[in-house]
Amino acid sequence: MKSTDFRNATFESIRKDLEGLRLQVYEAWVQHGPCTTRQLAQRCGVDLLTVRPRTTELIQLGLLEPCNDRPQNIDGHEGFYRATLREQWNQWREAIVSHQLQLI
Repeated sequence: MKSTDFRNATFESIRKDLEGLRLQVYEAWVQHGPCTTRQLAQRCGVDLLTVRPRTTELIQLGLLEPCNDRPQNIDGHEGFYRATLREQWNQWREAIVSHQLQLI
């Protein structure tokens, strides 16, 4: 996805364009999150080496975000993520677009 595509994208259009493993991992985050990638892989039965790269892609699309309310028993070296709500995604997208306009 090009950076200019964010200007025209909507939350629903991004979600409906997800395919294959990316969609499977996104749906797992919606169902099982917030958690670490390791916990998600265990909960949904998808290999960790599939979950982690798809998680990175979903973060880049703004569909996942770091979760600050991490339980005490989670190792500090692992990220703790959750699916982004539509309102939060819209704010994220506006920040991206605003930042792009500042570069012109």
